Amino acid sequence: MLAGCGFSRPSAITHNSKPRTAANEILARMSSWKTIRAAVQETQGPGNYHGKTLDYEITSNLSNGQYVIHLKGSHPVSVYVNTHETIWYLDHASHYSVLAKLPSADMPWAVAGELPALIRRAQIGSVRVQGNLVTLDMSVPLPSSKDDTRAVFVFNTTSDMPQSFSLQLGKNDVVKEVFSHFQVNPALPSGTFTFTPPRGVTPAISLTQTGTALSLAKSQLNFPIVLPPQAAGMTLDAINTGTNSKGRRFVILTFTARDSSSVLITETLKQGSGVVLPSGVTSTVETVGPLSVAMANLPNNMAEAGFVDHKTQVVVEGNVSTVDSLLNEWGSLPSLSATSSSAPTPSP
Repeated sequence: MLAGCGFSRPSAITHNSKPRTAANEILARMSSWKTIRAAVQETQGPGNYHGKTLDYEITSNLSNGQYVIHLKGSHPVSVYVNTHETIWYLDHASHYSVLAKLPSADMPWAVAGELPALIRRAQIGSVRVQGNLVTLDMSVPLPSSKDDTRAVFVFNTTSDMPQSFSLQLGKNDVVKEVFSHFQVNPALPSGTFTFTPPRGVTPAISLTQTGTALSLAKSQLNFPIVLPPQAAGMTLDAINTGTNSKGRRFVILTFTARDSSSVLITETLKQGSGVVLPSGVTSTVETVGPLSVAMANLPNNMAEAGFVDHKTQVVVEGNVSTVDSLLNEWGSLPSLSATSSSAPTPSP
């Protein structure tokens, strides 16, 4: 990767090394990297308090910018990224999303696979050496920000492996990636970077042109799509339409909320006398403005809520605070005052 850049055999990095010199020595140690695989733990929150933790594995082909991410946890996600599209698949779902690029809120996921490029482009502010650990304080350009972002990179010169990478995304928002099981040039099976949909899993509509995608989705349904109010500040990421096992049409809308969390909205034609949340979920009925809402708590501080707007049954899933905020925005809309008065049916 660094052929022609003038790097020779790596030299020691000491307290007297200049910041850019130290960075170049680390790049020299990375010069043999063609592919990498690593386990990553990401924490995000204000300062030293991390309110959100994610664990995932990333495999990256540094020569062509391809990488695949497998997010672990109760809702596993597989993400395949190349130069022209991103495939997003929630494991065991009946659809996958085709996006123009990885959403900006999830860009830190790609850090492990882009370290050499990030360090080459960075403005190196200072270097600290503590034993075999070298810490670079620097500013890096990110696609999601017009200004450079402060970053802290820790590198182990004994193993020649990265230890952690932190990004200051906002005044009180720090994302830290801690690497383990870091492999350089591992043997990779053919097809590692290619998404093969499971049988019966269909693609989503690409949102390169949002208006076109919305129009196409509407034409495939026999009920009106209910969108979140503009005041809710939700960003539409993907639209998926399909037919369920009972032959009923549905649409799944994937949004990013203001707090960068994901919100999933599933809509179908109203059936029966009220909303029934997925089987096995215990729900209660609450009133939010003119809405009669079936509410259920899920693991990991998640919530599910359902209501009916004229002919459309709307089921929302996301973190508790985001779902509550979104329901309050919907409940304040005058246009929903004529919503069917039939109460949602609580699940057993």
